[in-house]
Amino acid sequence: MGTSSMKRYAPIAAVVGLLGLLAAAAVWLLQRQFNVYVQASLAVGLLGLAVAILLDPATIQSWAGRRQARYGGNVLLMVVALFGILLVANYLVSKNTKQWDLTANKVNTLAPETIQALQTLTGTVKAIGFYTASFASSQTTAKNLFEQYRVASGGKFTYEFHDPTGDPALANQYKITSDGTTILLMNGNQESITFASEDQIDGALVRLQHPAKRKIYFLTGHGEHAEDDTANTGLSNVVGLLTNQNYVVAKLDLSVTTTVPSDAKAVVIAGPLVPISSIESDLLQVYLEQGGSVVEMQDPLIQTQTPVTATEPFVNYLAQSWGVKLDSDVIVDEYNSVSGQPLFPTNSKYGSSSIVSRLQNIKTVYPVARSVTIPAAGKEVTNTTYSTLVSLDPAAWGETNMTELNQASGPALDASDVQPPLQVAVTAQNSTTKARLVVFGDSDFASNQFYAQGANANLLVNAIDWATADETLINVTPRTPTQLTIQLTNGLTINAVFVVVVILMPVLVLILGGVMWFQRRRHI
Repeated sequence: MGTSSMKRYAPIAAVVGLLGLLAAAAVWLLQRQFNVYVQASLAVGLLGLAVAILLDPATIQSWAGRRQARYGGNVLLMVVALFGILLVANYLVSKNTKQWDLTANKVNTLAPETIQALQTLTGTVKAIGFYTASFASSQTTAKNLFEQYRVASGGKFTYEFHDPTGDPALANQYKITSDGTTILLMNGNQESITFASEDQIDGALVRLQHPAKRKIYFLTGHGEHAEDDTANTGLSNVVGLLTNQNYVVAKLDLSVTTTVPSDAKAVVIAGPLVPISSIESDLLQVYLEQGGSVVEMQDPLIQTQTPVTATEPFVNYLAQSWGVKLDSDVIVDEYNSVSGQPLFPTNSKYGSSSIVSRLQNIKTVYPVARSVTIPAAGKEVTNTTYSTLVSLDPAAWGETNMTELNQASGPALDASDVQPPLQVAVTAQNSTTKARLVVFGDSDFASNQFYAQGANANLLVNAIDWATADETLINVTPRTPTQLTIQLTNGLTINAVFVVVVILMPVLVLILGGVMWFQRRRHI
């Protein structure tokens, strides 16, 4: 076959080459991966152009000498240079990942607790997400979150996604029953989450790091907040955070048993309405003397069904044997409390304990609380160390005259009241028995009604972590997006915005358009 007859195939080869290059560019833009499809398309494109040049070099040479070709060549060179710059920039960015979170509450940034936990992982964590096409948006959200974990972990956290309908064998292997489920694997252990959020993932990571179950007991029989109650007065939301950390939560009724169970990592007393009896107090005393841990949340007597003059055996034991005194008062804070509610004080500052070290810039609120006092320096109980968790405003005081609370003039500080400064939460630890004690002058702060106020839930969860001597499980502070809205209440401001946006801006566009039209008309 002659050379002239082969020339007619040159345009076909050129078209195939151009289509191959276009296909390679399209696939790369869609998938952002230099995979086999991009490589094959690119090879076809280059081969097609090469064949076209070989078949008809004279035409190519003639075309290259034209002015249009030179202009086209310059444009092609600029396009190639642009793509080269983009390719290099994309490579550099992929190798040097940097993110900026411009949201008010940094909701798109992993919490410091999460980053610390990722950096101390004892093994590689693999997340396997099972999402169908109908959950595509949820998968995108999960992927963005998992990518943050991957980057922060330095490669210790990896992830992949599968369609359970397209890969039923794998779904059956991990017992997937609902769409959007993610399985996390580490060191042969497996955890499952049904929603990809930071708190859910962190809870699974904690359970993977600490696979052993830890049991805590909530005291019952005295009108305490119930751990399984979903009403406002219940503790179900905080208990949910505890179960995420692999705790097993159970009830403890000391009126029907003669001892605290040996598997109790801690006993939680969540706001009894009537005093704990002397017999039950003795059982708790034995438990503490054997190295146990107690988290005591005790409300003011006016909130309970106990007369102000009644005795509180366990409260008295804490004062006598531990030096931790729950004062018979109600805290009044006129300067640092929930607006218009001086009996709802908020923290002024936190102590240095690991319980509150990560809550320093987050408020906590205590609806109707009593103050907690620890011994002054030099007067501590032998072998006992103390720590203040939550201090109140320097002007807050403990009102002891309950009748003043109902007077129209309101309560006032006098000599008979508990003088400032006040604490509402403290810890104590016996260096000999290793027993640990956390005492709050309020229990409502952890209830379902108030647990989401600032760091309320985290404070109790962290306190239980400390009481069980497992401070590595300090809870991650939840964050919610701040809703930013513009509220224009001033009539002059509203009118000014209307004039600028609705009238001036469109008129300005028309004027500029008219000027441009007039200038062109002058040069015709």
